[in-house]
Amino acid sequence: MSSIERPDEFKSFQNTISQKLEVVAGSLRRHTILEATARVLIAILALACFSLLFDWWLELSLVTRVLYFLVGLSAVGYLIYRYFFLPLQVSLSPIEIANLIDQSKKVPAEQAIAPRVASVLQLPNHLMEREQSLPMIEQAVQHNYQQLSHYPFQESIDPRHTRNCLLALLITFLLPACFVLALPDTARLWGQRWLLGSNEPWPRDTQLTVVGLEEGQWVIPRGETATLQIRANDTGETTESVWLHIQSDDGESETITMNRFQTGDFRYELPPLQLPVEAYAWGGDDETESFQIIPIDRPRITDLKIIATHPRLSEPFVSHFSASEGNVRLLPHSKVTLELTTNVKVRHIDVDSENVSLQWVKTDDTHFKTKWSHKKPVNFKLILQSAEHDINSHPRPVSIGVQPDRSPRLSFRYSGVRQRITAKATIPFSLIAQDDFGIRLVHMTSMIPLLGATSTTDQEVTPKAEDLEFGGTKSTDQSKPEAKSKYPVYGPAEPAVETVIDEEKQVSIAEMKLNPGAVITFQSHAEDNCYTGVQKTSSRQLVFRIVKPEELFREILLRQQQLRSRLRKTRDQAEALRDQLKLATSLEQAADWMRMHQLARREVGQVSHALNGSVDEMKLNQLGGEETYQLISQTVLKPLEDLHQREMEQQRQALETLRSQTPESMEQMTTKQDEILKSLDKILNNMAQWDSFIDVVNQLNAVIKLEQLVKEKTEELKKKQVDSIFDK
Repeated sequence: MSSIERPDEFKSFQNTISQKLEVVAGSLRRHTILEATARVLIAILALACFSLLFDWWLELSLVTRVLYFLVGLSAVGYLIYRYFFLPLQVSLSPIEIANLIDQSKKVPAEQAIAPRVASVLQLPNHLMEREQSLPMIEQAVQHNYQQLSHYPFQESIDPRHTRNCLLALLITFLLPACFVLALPDTARLWGQRWLLGSNEPWPRDTQLTVVGLEEGQWVIPRGETATLQIRANDTGETTESVWLHIQSDDGESETITMNRFQTGDFRYELPPLQLPVEAYAWGGDDETESFQIIPIDRPRITDLKIIATHPRLSEPFVSHFSASEGNVRLLPHSKVTLELTTNVKVRHIDVDSENVSLQWVKTDDTHFKTKWSHKKPVNFKLILQSAEHDINSHPRPVSIGVQPDRSPRLSFRYSGVRQRITAKATIPFSLIAQDDFGIRLVHMTSMIPLLGATSTTDQEVTPKAEDLEFGGTKSTDQSKPEAKSKYPVYGPAEPAVETVIDEEKQVSIAEMKLNPGAVITFQSHAEDNCYTGVQKTSSRQLVFRIVKPEELFREILLRQQQLRSRLRKTRDQAEALRDQLKLATSLEQAADWMRMHQLARREVGQVSHALNGSVDEMKLNQLGGEETYQLISQTVLKPLEDLHQREMEQQRQALETLRSQTPESMEQMTTKQDEILKSLDKILNNMAQWDSFIDVVNQLNAVIKLEQLVKEKTEELKKKQVDSIFDK
């Protein structure tokens, strides 16, 4: 064979050996990928098994599970890098492949194929060099090629290792499938906890349940205490303790041992909260999911307004309820609109009532109103239901009463006279009429039995007392007719707007021409314009008896004499005070002196007031004349008033100084007391003279009346004699 043909032959040797080794290299790559896949899947399976065991045993928290997942992911990433990325990045030459075969079989050096592969692939490259022996190179290449051509390169890959890798892959698929089929609930819970981040606990002998928990939230009223209740259902040993861990948003946390209320019932009284907190509980072999305690505003009424309209009201009545206000009262037949405003969105309003049914109209989520016709008192409680959470408001009581339009109230009084009067008396009456909304009419009536009246002019004769207007008192003797007179006082007013009528009315008895012994009864009447009908009211009856002037004069004089006796006793008390002031050597009895003086002064004031009243009674009954009134006023009434207001007041001020650091001298106080005694003596003498004057006047009146009677009898007798002469 020529030297020109040798390179082509050597090249064919090289291609043959290179192709065989390339086939081995491809098989080696597939084997490497298979082995790396098996390693990674086995690692993932192992991590999953460990996560299942540790999570079931320790009930890992979400944070721990996330950390474990990250660590496992890092480990899997390392395996992929180590057994996938790095091997595939390596490019092996045929000689390196042969060397790997020798290393895998651990053959001695004289049996290694790597040198032979190198001889076949590299020696032909030295044929062109002059220094080399061509025959030796040819012989070496041919010899090594012949040995390599019969070498089983495909058998260098161990088939058992491949089967083992395939078996491992099969196991990594079969084990999870069998686990899912055998324990589907466990597989589902593991998947939710590790893949979906759920905190659903593993099944335990103890199962803890948070009462009232919805979607991981427990809603409580803001700013109010609340009781957290956890129930423990035990299939084995009874749970004795449950702990609660609470953590706020600012990082503060605390662990609390819950109170055991009864077997399987644990409770804790939460303090008022303003912000949400995270919490979880554990006890026995169970632990609850982490849940939120969310405080929200309890529904409440921020404004409750009532608007009432009534024909009697010129403008609508508007009232804003508050918790401190009392009940509201409305007129019957009022058209009522009740409006309320809430602090949060409200889904529904419950009305707890037995006597009213309200239909609420929703203006928006926080405004509601209802209407009704107010005919009777209503009492109900409003309970608001939150639109966003299952929480209700505290019951809000509402009471709306009926404001009755009461009949008018009358105060009917007289003054200046007593119930015994003369036929010429004038009676001052005082009328006060009050009504809730308006007085329409006020008047007086007088009723006189006909036997006591000399004339019935301008008087209405009624045979029966029950026929009197305004509900007059029925007479017990229906056989005695009465004469009735009416005295207008106020009205009729249209419209009636005055709620208080205070009037004075004087009635002259002289116009009635009554005889002594007659009885006259006065009564006042009032009526309003109530929406449901006119209401009338009559006052109490005031009864007066007509007496002879001299008889009443004697009564008044007797009362004045009694007052003079009281004044005389007061004079004795004042004299005793004067004697003590004269003999006083110290101021220890200053309080007693002041008390004695005050008693005497009060008695003087009472006597002065009573004397003034008796004089007014004389004037109203026309007893005496102006000279009589001026006499008693100048000699008794005015001196008595001056004594009370001036002299005794000065003495009181002097006695007051006894308590001060600079008391008035005892001589000055004694002098003032002497002046008081002189004034009392003068007044007593004037009252005695007044009595004497009255006696003289009465005697003169008696003589005048006697002469008048004799004159009338004489004229009557003379007339009879004249009549008898003409008759004859």
